[in-house]
Amino acid sequence: MPISVNNNIIAGKAAQNLTTHYARLSASVRRLSTGLRINSAADDAAGLAIRELMRADIASYRQGIRNANDAISMIQTADGALSVIDEKLIRMKELAEQAATGTYNSDQRLLIDAEFQAMVAEIDRIARATDFNGIKLLDGSISGTHDGSGLTSTGAMKIHFGPSNDSAEDYYYVEIGDCTMRGLGLGGAGGPVTLNDYDAANEVEINMNANALGSIEEFGRGVWYVGLDAAGSSNDNFMFLIPRGTKNIVINLNGTGQTIPYTQGENDIALFTRTGVHLAGTPLSDYVYTSPNTQPVTNIDANSHLYGFTSADYDGSQLNSGPGTYDPTGNTLAYSTYNGMTIGYSGDPDQHDGIPNDGSGQTWADYEVLTIDEATEDLIVALPGLASACFKVYSDSSGTISVRTQDLAQKALDRIDTAIVKKDKVRAHLGALQNRLENTVTNLAVQAENLQAAESRISNVDVATEMTEFVRNQILTQSATAMLTQANSLPEMLARLFS
Repeated sequence: MPISVNNNIIAGKAAQNLTTHYARLSASVRRLSTGLRINSAADDAAGLAIRELMRADIASYRQGIRNANDAISMIQTADGALSVIDEKLIRMKELAEQAATGTYNSDQRLLIDAEFQAMVAEIDRIARATDFNGIKLLDGSISGTHDGSGLTSTGAMKIHFGPSNDSAEDYYYVEIGDCTMRGLGLGGAGGPVTLNDYDAANEVEINMNANALGSIEEFGRGVWYVGLDAAGSSNDNFMFLIPRGTKNIVINLNGTGQTIPYTQGENDIALFTRTGVHLAGTPLSDYVYTSPNTQPVTNIDANSHLYGFTSADYDGSQLNSGPGTYDPTGNTLAYSTYNGMTIGYSGDPDQHDGIPNDGSGQTWADYEVLTIDEATEDLIVALPGLASACFKVYSDSSGTISVRTQDLAQKALDRIDTAIVKKDKVRAHLGALQNRLENTVTNLAVQAENLQAAESRISNVDVATEMTEFVRNQILTQSATAMLTQANSLPEMLARLFS
């Protein structure tokens, strides 16, 4: 190789080797300081992609463990409340047994029933009040078909713990039945009244003519009505006063008491509080008819002496006007809540022709329907614009279990046994779910641990191997630095040739 002053080839080669060794030394320092073999995509493009997928799954498994543990805590909350309900049911069985014998008189049996009803109220309160993270647990809210399409999920609770959405691997459902008094078969209100709650045996059918009524009467197990004749109201309204505490009400209206098609206009149901809150029915802005006149029944002030409130008190913000499309089969209700009440309404259909049992083929479900699970305050039901009406009311406010008589106490024994069995089935189901979730947590922990080990082998640095590489690169870097120094001194030797 010729010796040149302009180009120091030896120094260039030494510099190139120094750059290579320094880059390798820098990579070793980065790996040893971070503990990772892959710090960027340039280190291992395929390995980085695999590692990130593994990391995502590991994070999902760990969150799934937390999800399952939250579900376990929720189940323990429900089971704790059910254990208290268990105590109340046992005390109720004891009181029923006491009241079932003939050695007590009526006054003493009423005292027994007072404590018995306190147990009834407490069971209902516990079932309605028990919640976890704002989710009601024992009132039937987390039972039935799951639907998570809305902001608030409904039906059975979906516990998700896997990284994907496979029903066989990543989630299952927790369902807790209705443990209110009604759900346990002991009467009382236990959630929305549906058309399935209707029972013809407890039905009261009323055929009224407004001109023939002017008194207040009781019917339908605690529901009161007043018929307003033409002299009492220019609008010929029928009005109902539903007392606070009445439960499981179904009102269905056809708007005729005749056996011929009723053609005088629409019927309407309007549900109000005594303070003027319009809870369900046709909006007052809708044009409805009176009979036989054709004047809109929207003037509250003209009937304020009947309603008990004026247009200044009227509040339509809570109105349930029914489903968007009326279902002529009567099988769809829209539900709303107010002051602890669940109100169902079918919507305002066109006038039906005929009434049940007149050969038209109609049933009670063809009517305009209003349901209330429990009246937590006095309510007003108005049927505006009817000269005559055929309607039916079903309510089982007297269906709540009691031991006030010896006969009721004896019947209560079997009903309480049935309730205890229902409650035990719920608790057994919850216990099985808790065990399953605990096994799920264990399995998820094992999966996360093994996946973490696999990810570690891809991602983490082998410290012993990398330290050996670091020392090698350090020595080579130091050697290259020394040789570059020597190479840079070669031109000085050439200068001596001229001296």
